Amino acid sequence: MKIAVVSDDFRTLTGRTGRARRFLLFEAEEGRPPQLETHVELPAQCPTYHELHDDDQTPHPLDGMVLIANEAGEGFRERLARRGTQVHITSERDPCTAVALFLEGKLPGKAPTPRQESDCQPDKPLTA
Repeated sequence: MKIAVVSDDFRTLTGRTGRARRFLLFEAEEGRPPQLETHVELPAQCPTYHELHDDDQTPHPLDGMVLIANEAGEGFRERLARRGTQVHITSERDPCTAVALFLEGKLPGKAPTPRQESDCQPDKPLTA
């Protein structure tokens, strides 16, 4: 099983999942501790999940994996589920601990960030 952890600094589990370009990629097999496989840094030409907000067809390198993050907005889980990606939001900040807890079914959950009017929304006229 492949597990991706959002990590802006390649040391801690971080948030801003939709715009993330840096991930730690773990390989997990039953009966073995999870192994850090590689650091992933998406190149500029590769779209982030935020850029694929309304696009379920364009492939993303993490499609079909488990994704663990410290922050993600409402709807993010649903959008990524359509891509075969299972999203878990947690307060745990250590990537190795988070993966181990996930595999044990003990990863502490965290609520998604509430929706806000943002640049994710189509342009709307401002009202006074």
